[in-house]
Amino acid sequence: MIAVGSNASPAQLHYKLSLPGRPATVPMVPVRVHGVAVGCSAHIGRYGYVASAPYGDPAARTPLVVSWLDDEQLEAVDRTEVPNYRRVRLAGADVPMVLPSGERLAAAYLYVSTHGVLTAPGDGGRPLPGGGDQAALLSRLLASSARLRDLLGPDPAAWVDRAGADAAVRAAGTRVFHDEGWARSEGYDRLSIPP
Repeated sequence: MIAVGSNASPAQLHYKLSLPGRPATVPMVPVRVHGVAVGCSAHIGRYGYVASAPYGDPAARTPLVVSWLDDEQLEAVDRTEVPNYRRVRLAGADVPMVLPSGERLAAAYLYVSTHGVLTAPGDGGRPLPGGGDQAALLSRLLASSARLRDLLGPDPAAWVDRAGADAAVRAAGTRVFHDEGWARSEGYDRLSIPP
């Protein structure tokens, strides 16, 4: 599995995979993925944040993390990602994935957002970069939309408090992303990769 966002954190992956009395240990190795960049998912997640999401970009050479999961572990991660993400299979012939040793992976899974990725308000549809300063991202989005300010408050702390406490607020905020024209899915939710 190619990890983007919190799935690249050993502690987060351990949390997702560990069952009481059955801790999980998973190998994690850096990998450079060609043709995939990291943006922001066009939805507000369960804890009120805007999570990272990959998208197709032919010019990108992105350092990510690959984890080797068995079928049971992969299903456990699926349960934490669906319905906001879906798992796609990357074919190494179409999307080169290079380990530090120079070895290329033949295939790997990647979770892509079912909501698309956020584009930069007023920036011609270019995806916002993911994985950065969450407060700066939320501030930028709030400054760009009166509807978001009315719904989520004047600042990132209010946003996270309100959205994290109420699924209806998260859904309404996600709708605002789409209504404002900031959600881009064509070409970003599919990486032209066979299932």
